[in-house]
Amino acid sequence: MPIVEFDREKTVEVDDPDLTLLEIAREAGIPHASACGGNGRCSTCRVMILEHPEHLDPRNAVETRLARAKGFEDNIRLACQTTITGDVKLRRLVIDEEDLQLAQDGTPQTTGKDRQLAILFSDIRNFTPFAESHLPYDVIHILGRYFRKVGEPVIRHGGYIDKYMGDGIMAIFGLERATAAEACLDAVAAGLGMQESLDELNVYISKQFDTTFRMGIGVHVGSVIIGEMGHPQKMQFTAIGDTVNIASRIESATKQLGVGLLVSAEVRALLGDAARYGLSELVNLKGKSGEHLLSEVVGLNVVPPPAVATPGAPAP
Repeated sequence: MPIVEFDREKTVEVDDPDLTLLEIAREAGIPHASACGGNGRCSTCRVMILEHPEHLDPRNAVETRLARAKGFEDNIRLACQTTITGDVKLRRLVIDEEDLQLAQDGTPQTTGKDRQLAILFSDIRNFTPFAESHLPYDVIHILGRYFRKVGEPVIRHGGYIDKYMGDGIMAIFGLERATAAEACLDAVAAGLGMQESLDELNVYISKQFDTTFRMGIGVHVGSVIIGEMGHPQKMQFTAIGDTVNIASRIESATKQLGVGLLVSAEVRALLGDAARYGLSELVNLKGKSGEHLLSEVVGLNVVPPPAVATPGAPAP
C-alpha cells in the first residue's frame, strides 16, 4: 500500500487509491484545512510536495485553473484535487487560523519562488553632509530629482525598483529574462546609465548648491526568494536571501576601493567580454567569510537587448 508522510505530523498507509490527499488526511485525523469544502476554489488545502512528486496524478482542470491564478510552482498541489500512485512525502502549508487568513487573502506572489536574479544596490556617497546642512525642502527636492533621474535607467533596462532606503536604491533584474546572464547585463547597463544620469543631475546641483554627489553601485547574481511580504494592508513584492545581502556589501565596498560600479566574480563570469573592466581586488565583505573578488565595470562592449520594463510589482 502507498504511504503518505505528512512532514512532522503523521505517516499514513493508504488502502484506497481513489482518495485525495485531503481525504487521506481527514481519515487519519489530521485537521487539514479546506475552506471551500474540497471543491478546488480556495487553495487553503495547499500542500508542498517534499519527496516523490512523480507519484502524484497530473493536475486536473480544476486544480490547473486555480494553480495558474495563484502562480503555484509545480511542487505546490491542492490536496482536495490530488490523488497518488505511490509513496509521497508532503507538508501542509495552512496549519492554523492565521495561515488560513493569509491563504484566503493571498495573491500569486505570496507563495514565494526561488529565482536566479541580479540584484543592484546604489547609494549616494556624500549625501549626509548635504542633508545636515540644508533645509528639509531642499533635501526632499533633490532626492526627488535624484530618484527620478537615476530610476529611469533601471526601468529602461527591465529592472524592478524594490525599495528606497534613505538615499539608496535596491533593484531586481531578470524577472522577465530567460537567463541569469541577461539579468546581469541588464543590471550593469542600468548601473552605468545611473552614473550618467547622476553626472547630468550634478550640473544642476552644482549650480544650485555648489556641490556634487558621487554614487556607489554594487551588483551580484544568484538565487533569491521572491514574493509579496508584509501586513495584508501593506504587501510589497521583494527579494530576500544571501544574494541580496552580498549585493549590499558589494555596494559598500565601492567606498573602500574608491570606484563607482563593482560586480561580483559571479556577475563577471556571466558577463565575460560583454563588459570592460577596471580595478579588480580581493575584498573582505562585512559579515561574510573569506575574500571576494570584485571588479570595477567601466563600460559595455555590447548593446543590451530590448528589455520589458517592469515598473510595477511583477508576477514572479
